[in-house]
Amino acid sequence: MDERTILGALIASDQQAPGEERIHLVGDRGYTAAEMLDRAAKVGGMMSEAGVVAGDRVAIMVSNRVEFLDAFFAAAHLGALSVPLNTSLRGPILEHMLRDSSPRALVIEHTYMDVVGRALENIGLDARVFVIDRTPTAYAVATIDFAKALAAATPAPMAPVSRYDDSAILYTTGTTGPSKGVQHTHNSIIAFGEKSDWLFGYTSDDVSHNCLPLFHANALCVTLLPTLRAGGKVVFGQRFSASGFWSEVREHKATVISILGAMVPILWGAAPSEDDDNNDVRVALSVPTPSPEFYDGFEKRFGLRLVSQYGMTDTSSIIGTPPDQPGRPGYAGIAHPDFECIIVNEYDEELPDGTPGELVTRPRKPESIMSCYWNNPQATMDTWRNLWFHTGDVLVREADGWFKFIDRQKDAMRRFGENISSFEVESVIMAHPAVHEVAVYAVPSDLSEDEVMAAIVPVDGAPLDLDDLGRYCDEHLPYFASPRYFTAVEALPKTANLKVRKDELRRGGITPQAVDRGPRGRKSSAASVQS
Repeated sequence: MDERTILGALIASDQQAPGEERIHLVGDRGYTAAEMLDRAAKVGGMMSEAGVVAGDRVAIMVSNRVEFLDAFFAAAHLGALSVPLNTSLRGPILEHMLRDSSPRALVIEHTYMDVVGRALENIGLDARVFVIDRTPTAYAVATIDFAKALAAATPAPMAPVSRYDDSAILYTTGTTGPSKGVQHTHNSIIAFGEKSDWLFGYTSDDVSHNCLPLFHANALCVTLLPTLRAGGKVVFGQRFSASGFWSEVREHKATVISILGAMVPILWGAAPSEDDDNNDVRVALSVPTPSPEFYDGFEKRFGLRLVSQYGMTDTSSIIGTPPDQPGRPGYAGIAHPDFECIIVNEYDEELPDGTPGELVTRPRKPESIMSCYWNNPQATMDTWRNLWFHTGDVLVREADGWFKFIDRQKDAMRRFGENISSFEVESVIMAHPAVHEVAVYAVPSDLSEDEVMAAIVPVDGAPLDLDDLGRYCDEHLPYFASPRYFTAVEALPKTANLKVRKDELRRGGITPQAVDRGPRGRKSSAASVQS
């Protein structure tokens, strides 16, 4: 087995620490690397019996439990491509991803059977569906009980996978179109982990803790694979809980953690405790970097070192806090040695230091970022203009090489740690019969990320019931993408060529006429759907 592959990382872990617990799932138990290899072969066997072969896609819609990892490693065992799906997806966005990736098999938790079943019926996709904790479904989709199939499966032989073979499709938000599938080879997904290793300096003594969803690149590429390759141990929490976070970190003696988005201000805002620095953490990844007002205080209070980074699912961590330097409040870091990173104007001409512009990059080593966008050559070509990968984000580079994030050039938003496509949210809202036009854009949040706002132009003569529209959005959008703010307008501001001036809408912020639906989260959206 080529060591620069997903399964190669698991094999390396087994060789470095045979018989020792290498992966622990909170609420379940710990697993050795050898156990996970055996499970990958058996799950691969049941997938093989269902017709999965090398090059096929295996979609995974599972929370942080061992079956997610089973499917992820089993796909690699067979030479298939894993397609992790956000467990909050529903409606048109989920249908697009399933239609686009056309998986031969799906592994899903019974909790998501209704939304997946509806999506499969709507797009007419014939796939083998393995259901965990199987329950009856009203949809005409043939399902297979995951546990029973696993118990009866014969281990499949390991496919001769090389580092240059495709390994995964990780969906990321679109802005002018639907979400794009970021296609990674085994080598590029291992290289993704190596860039994180530059930040953390993983060793065999490390215990990495991550409570972010396993379908995220952070959990898989920043935590799982590089920790395994270093011979360390990985602990996955079920989800972030402000009240239980530090006790979980302490219980598992974690030395490396990821605290992204709103997690940082939430942890900082909690009442101080004499146990705050009673942990084994040596380094924490924080994105975005805490503000100068509490950066030093956070490190001192919790007894750890903060590092930051700028990265994308498409490219990995291309900028970060160098291992031999302290972090800098408000800055992402310097360019990783394996990447060229420059700031350019609209003509791709490099700008002088201190001048904001678009960040473009290119790797110095082959096969170290995505190979392309799955099934989307036009998007691949558009992104790789003039031999540079265009991030679509505005940054500034200082004279000493440190980069600071300024703004998103694209119409993308980030909320609850999730990237959101304004295009996809607008597409859903436009399907409502009372909506003539809509513009979706970001407005400031209290928790360092974005809130989602929608400006609505009603259909002439049609009453616009914003409560009804809110329930509609909750039903057809993931909880993190459903707008918090609605405002009814007579017309949207536009340019001479009739493009919506979202910059003008963003500058206007949360207007006095806007309807605030309150903080949007899993519970609030679920309550809205049920009411």
